[in-house]
Formats: sequence, C-alpha cells, structure tokens
Amino acid sequence: MKILRIILLYVFFVGLLQSCGSLKSEEDITLKNEQFKQLKELVESRSFKFIAETAHPMQTYAVTQVTNALLRNTGNTAGTIFLTGRGDYIKVIRDSIKAELSYFGELRIVSSIDPRDSGINFNGEPLNFTITENEKKKTINLEFDINTKTDQYNVIMQIYASKRTNIVVNSLNRTSIRYGGEIVRLEEKEKTSKKNPI
Repeated sequence: MKILRIILLYVFFVGLLQSCGSLKSEEDITLKNEQFKQLKELVESRSFKFIAETAHPMQTYAVTQVTNALLRNTGNTAGTIFLTGRGDYIKVIRDSIKAELSYFGELRIVSSIDPRDSGINFNGEPLNFTITENEKKKTINLEFDINTKTDQYNVIMQIYASKRTNIVVNSLNRTSIRYGGEIVRLEEKEKTSKKNPI
C-alpha cells in the first residue's frame, strides 16, 4: 500500500511538471510569434539600425597568432573583439544604407584601399537587396551588395525574433568578417540625415 502511494505521488508530480512545462512552452511560442511579427514590421519599415557589439575576424593562423599577442590582457582575442562604446553601425533608411564598422582582418589588395580608411564604410543605394523570411525558425535574412570607389561589399544579415543579429561582410579587397549585435528602430533625427555617398 505504501509503495502504491509513492508511485501515485510520483505520477502526480511528473504530470504536474509536464503541464507546467507545456504552459511555459505555449507562452514562449506566443511571445516568439509576437516578437517575430514586430520584427517583420520593423524590417518592412526600412528604418532601422544595426548596432555592432562584437567583431569576429576570419583570419589565417599566422595572423591569429600575432593578433592574440597584440590583444593580450585586453579581454579581446583574435576571434572576438568587443566593440561596445565604439559606435559601429549599419543604418537602413528607406532606399539607402550607411555603415561605419571597425575592420579587423587582412587586406588582399592594399593599393586600392585608402590608408586613412581602415574601416568598412559605405553610404548609398544597395544593389540586389533581398529579404527572406523563415517562419519556422522565426528569422529574417537580408542580403545586399553595395559598392564604393575603392571596394565592393556583399552583406548578409540574419536577424532573430529577439532582434539579435549576425552580419557577415564579404569584400573584394579584404577577408570576410562577422559582426554580432542587435537592430533597433531609428530615431526621427537619424531618419532625416543626408546621404553623402562615398
């Protein structure tokens, strides 16, 4: 009889835990659906800003060794460099995209890069701008190409329902680099900033 009571109590508690888990799961699904709906509205508005928090250079082994030595005791490594407080961003303002991103990596063609311009900077209309929604994973992918006087960039943004974002920037003259951060809605004053194509 005592064993039967223990078994019944065990079954009761397991059932209780499972029902709590399923309630939380339904709440999570509802929250994620609402976040994804808001994200779609933000992306469709074409008025948002990516704020970069980390940079992840894609470097050769030799450069990684040198970079790790240079970054010793800074909290950064060759694989992850913290950008908080530097103001690195990509702005999407209607049909224009502007970027100011710190660059850490290797130059392929040094002669075509302005030595005063060590970052990834562009401002103008993108080419081949595409938006792809993944309803199942609750993500949105943006991809575009944009050219400057000295370089050509291919940018791929993967945005999650939480607005966390990963961006890969491929360049004609530099090794690829990935950035991590989040997107936010643009303030009114940022929307009216003038275009100054590079």
